[in-house]
Amino acid sequence: MAVTTGSERARTTLAYLRRKITMGEWPVGSRIPIEPELAEQTGVGRSTVREAVRSLASIGMLETLPGRGTFVRSAAPTSTLLNEFLSDFTLEEILSYRRALEVEAAQQAAMHRTEEDVAALEKAASEEVGCTRCPVLGFAGGEDSAFDSKFHRLIFDAAKNRLLAALYAGTNDRLRTPEHRGRLANVATGTEMERDHARVLDAIRRRDFIDAVHAMVNHVDHDVVIVNDQYEVVPPLTRTPEQQQRIDNAREADEHRIDQAREAQEKARL
Repeated sequence: MAVTTGSERARTTLAYLRRKITMGEWPVGSRIPIEPELAEQTGVGRSTVREAVRSLASIGMLETLPGRGTFVRSAAPTSTLLNEFLSDFTLEEILSYRRALEVEAAQQAAMHRTEEDVAALEKAASEEVGCTRCPVLGFAGGEDSAFDSKFHRLIFDAAKNRLLAALYAGTNDRLRTPEHRGRLANVATGTEMERDHARVLDAIRRRDFIDAVHAMVNHVDHDVVIVNDQYEVVPPLTRTPEQQQRIDNAREADEHRIDQAREAQEKARL
């Protein structure tokens, strides 16, 4: 990189570091090169590099840990900025936004997934079978595992949309804040969670984006929900009995199709 001067040099260095992150050359969780190496790569002084690193740290993309180095924490500045922005909205509004992101991710995953994505989703779904997830977020010593489902994260990877994934991560960060502790719950049983994941995975595997949307809509109804002080679920949507019956019928049809697909797979193995 050619040496520049003044504010242009600082901007160029910042853009260089940000591009390394957003393009995936420095993956989330990885440690970036040390300061002298960055100065050599960019052709600027160490103070300019330090300033660029601080700027990216201020928006949540980097984090410097004393004695360990500087690590990539987000592929986009979305998490930190979105967290601040969402503070003006109610929990109901934020959770509704999260639901919309998950539904869109399922649709895009069905359209853009690779065979490697399907294999990773199958493995994650298998690993999470029978997994006990926290009954009330914020209880049990601050447990928030309902936000950390590997299966859900892999759906966003399969969607091949980095902005969508960053928005989802930022929304989850906001839901983890102390003011929301004890107000959210995962009410699905282990069996229900397994069935939901199987339906979503089946649709993504078949590249059926319409079924993927329907399966994810059914899933997010009870994946993470709002509860009151008596641990009673606050419905995310108001539906008529007829509308709920249509949803239940579609869910039963999905389960029947998945059962048939599993039986066919078992017969094919014999």
